[in-house]
Amino acid sequence: MTAVELENLRKTFTLTQGWGRNRRQTEIVAVDDITLSVPNGQAIAFIGPNGAGKSTTIKMLTGILYPTSGQAALLGLNPWKNRRELAYQIGVVFGQRSQLT
Repeated sequence: MTAVELENLRKTFTLTQGWGRNRRQTEIVAVDDITLSVPNGQAIAFIGPNGAGKSTTIKMLTGILYPTSGQAALLGLNPWKNRRELAYQIGVVFGQRSQLT
């Protein structure tokens, strides 16, 4: 069984700047087409610089955020459709190093 299956997972945010006629929108790509497969029982690490999309990807995998496009399955479950059921199987802790000690 595959524990994690991601296919073309993408997340964008729309940033609105200015007021009135000077208002403009910019699309920010936070996660850009991630495709990966993690076999059951394998451990992996998600590393990268600030702003690389690590937390955004984990939030999509836990169902906290919906992706802009792409597919994901964790333990055979769609994270954003089966969030409650998936929560019984996985856990995530977010925080800075000083908050975790």
